[in-house]
Amino acid sequence: MQWIKFLTQHKIPYYIYKLRKEDYIILNKTDHNKIIIILSGIVFITKVFPNRELLPIAILDKNNILIKSKKKTTIYYKIIALDTAYILTLNEYNLNKNNISVLIGINLLNSYKKTIEQYETMNNIISQKDTKNRILQLIFIICLKFGKVKSQKIFIPFTLSNKNIAILTGTSENTVNKVIRKIYKQSIIKELNNKVISINNIFNLK
Repeated sequence: MQWIKFLTQHKIPYYIYKLRKEDYIILNKTDHNKIIIILSGIVFITKVFPNRELLPIAILDKNNILIKSKKKTTIYYKIIALDTAYILTLNEYNLNKNNISVLIGINLLNSYKKTIEQYETMNNIISQKDTKNRILQLIFIICLKFGKVKSQKIFIPFTLSNKNIAILTGTSENTVNKVIRKIYKQSIIKELNNKVISINNIFNLK
């Protein structure tokens, strides 16, 4: 992997974490000036407020990055794996100390641009006032980004549970259950289980 090779060549310390499905890492106020790089797999990030309210930030995959700046706050971030993921972390201070910040900065900038797009995508989902539209938009975006079509069905590399749909759309699991039943009745989606999504007719979306 290019990140590991580059950091090893320049003797920059880093850590790699393996996250299995539903495993998570918490970034709190002590994790400042930390750079997190997704080496492989798919994760999503939520912002957790003191009252335990969750705000979905983005769904990230290979080469997306998160930069945790130094801020005095009671808010923390949670990185949750949708499937098996490998995450690399390093301290920004070590890049500057090694005088190669310009070299690696180009790679970080390119990766960060892609990450910003994921933030904007999630913001568009959350900005939908109608809960059904939020859930449908999330499902369609996941299909477009990660899905592979086979036998008129879309296969995604992870199980999309109602619990995670609730977190990623800022609603309750009970509401998701009701909306999914409604979607089935309207025949917008014929199947949504395990790693299979079968969309009947996108023009049924209202």
